[in-house]
Amino acid sequence: MPPQQVRPHYSEGMSSRTNRPAGARTALRGDALMNGRIVPDALIELEVRGAEQVIIAVGPAGRRAAGARARRVDGLIAPGYVDVHIHGAAGHDTLGPRGSQALSEATRGAKSPEPDIAAALRLLARETARHGYAAFVPTAPSLPLPSLRTWVRAVARARDEQSHDRAAGRARDEAIILGAHIEGPAIAHAQKGANDPTLIIDATNLQADLQNREHDWAGLSIVTLAPEVRGGGELIDYLVARRIVASLGHSAASYEQATAAWSHGASSATHLGTCMEPLDHRLPGLAGAALAHPKARVEMIADGVHIDLRLAVLYAQLLGSRLMLVSDALSAAGQPDSDFRFGSIPARSANGRAAMSDGTLAGSLSLLDTGIVRIVQAGYPLAAALTAATRTPADLLRLPELGRLAPGAIARLIHVNPATGALVSALRG
Repeated sequence: MPPQQVRPHYSEGMSSRTNRPAGARTALRGDALMNGRIVPDALIELEVRGAEQVIIAVGPAGRRAAGARARRVDGLIAPGYVDVHIHGAAGHDTLGPRGSQALSEATRGAKSPEPDIAAALRLLARETARHGYAAFVPTAPSLPLPSLRTWVRAVARARDEQSHDRAAGRARDEAIILGAHIEGPAIAHAQKGANDPTLIIDATNLQADLQNREHDWAGLSIVTLAPEVRGGGELIDYLVARRIVASLGHSAASYEQATAAWSHGASSATHLGTCMEPLDHRLPGLAGAALAHPKARVEMIADGVHIDLRLAVLYAQLLGSRLMLVSDALSAAGQPDSDFRFGSIPARSANGRAAMSDGTLAGSLSLLDTGIVRIVQAGYPLAAALTAATRTPADLLRLPELGRLAPGAIARLIHVNPATGALVSALRG
């Protein structure tokens, strides 16, 4: 049976959900992304376990009996995207419908916005699934610590409610909510980007709050920080001990400071080339250290706005398997040009760019499916681009059940055009 062709922004969603009974087996057959390379005529065998389809076997189809009854896919089969840096899309803001204002009001005794934020995240989960996402990490800019605590609790609430619904066979059309990413406030004033400068604090202050209110921060997965600010090294040690990703970004760190931070256990860099010193042949800085350090996984926004795509391809070639494509998408992504707020800062989207009034970029207006197409058009190999948007970010978060076609992985699969990388559809066995 030939694959059903649907529009890229499909209503079915990116889901491994099935109405088949537990233990039911199906199979897909076609070219597939496996271990960073494209395997022709692969066979992917699936089994229903609980409310999910799980991969039980993968490999060349050959003469295997299951290949004869498998559904053939005319294109490339890949795992769904894993985005570790996203602020919103299609009008859905990770901070909720009233953004930072509602969070601020709650600290003064107003109604908690946690239910509204959780609902907004579930809507974002549906929207990202339409763009091929398997999972994502909601991200917040710098906010006052009480507001950030409330927001992280809301992310945990959305994640837990979604997990309950998944176990009950609901949430069929949602990307998985993985945890919270706070982009600040322990960052460098000189590289604040679109963060409110009045909210920037020392890493010492952030660590004290994390220690004193551990329950409130339980949903935290990633912290972007500047290692050179006061207490930066101690904060990295604290995060690493709790298996929270420490990502270097919004930083004026030197090559030596960045290298020392990764040697201490920091594990990634936030949006290479943005909000860090430009790469200089005499002062390589954070950007140069990110390209050179073998343990650093490195985010890059391949929207053609944050970084010239010719340079993006060069950086990607240097990074190899350490490259992580991210969207850094805003609530304005996929929307008509408009005024909006990024955290507490007014911004405007126009002509494919989102910026503050002084021209500072505020984030991206596209999701990972678009980023894949753009970097492939610029000359980067499709298999490497897909790996950077799937397996590498999943590995950063220590999630072997996502981002790969391998036994035991959740079967949240997509079908892409093998020439352009354009998303065609979600795949269900």
